[in-house]
Amino acid sequence: MGAAKSIGGEEKPSAAEESFTVVDKRGKQRLLMSARKPPIILGGKTYPAETRQGSPEVTYLLFNDENGDEKGGIIAGSSDAMISFDYPNGDAIHLGANWEGESGGAALSMTHLGDAKAPLEEAVHPPGVHLFVDTEHGTGLFLCDPQGRPRIQLLVAPDGTPSITMLDESGAVVKQL
Repeated sequence: MGAAKSIGGEEKPSAAEESFTVVDKRGKQRLLMSARKPPIILGGKTYPAETRQGSPEVTYLLFNDENGDEKGGIIAGSSDAMISFDYPNGDAIHLGANWEGESGGAALSMTHLGDAKAPLEEAVHPPGVHLFVDTEHGTGLFLCDPQGRPRIQLLVAPDGTPSITMLDESGAVVKQL
C-alpha cells in the first residue's frame, strides 16, 4: 500500500513491505493487506495461515470487525480472484472468478448458517446456492436444502442444451426435464 511523504519538498512514495495492517485505538486489527497468506483471526483466537484456503501466492485484503474477528476479504492472484463474506465462524458467501488461457469461469456460492457458536475447526456451513458459468461445464444453478443436499439443478451445457433436475434427499432423480 503506497502513500506519499514529503522529503525536502519532493513527494516520495512509501510502501509497507509484505503487509499493511490498520488497527483501531484499542489495537484490534480492522484491515489487513498482505502479499503472503495471513493467519485467520476468529473468536479472539489466531489460527495458522495453513488453515486458510487458497494459495500463498496471491494478494489478501481482509476486513475485521470491532473484535478483530475476520468478516471477509478480497483475494487476487494471477489466475483467480474472490470476494468473500463470513459468518462468525466460517465462509458465508464467495464470489469468484478463475481462468487459465481460454478456460475459465465465475461463481457465486452461499452457505447455510450452521452452529454460529462452534469453533472454526468444528464449524459446518452446508452449501445453499451455487450459481456458475464455466467454459467447460456451461451455466448452472444448484439449490440445496438446509443439510446441503442438492435438490434442484438448472443447467445449460456448453452446447446450449438445457436441463432441470429435481432430486430427493438421497440424491436420486425425482423429475427431469
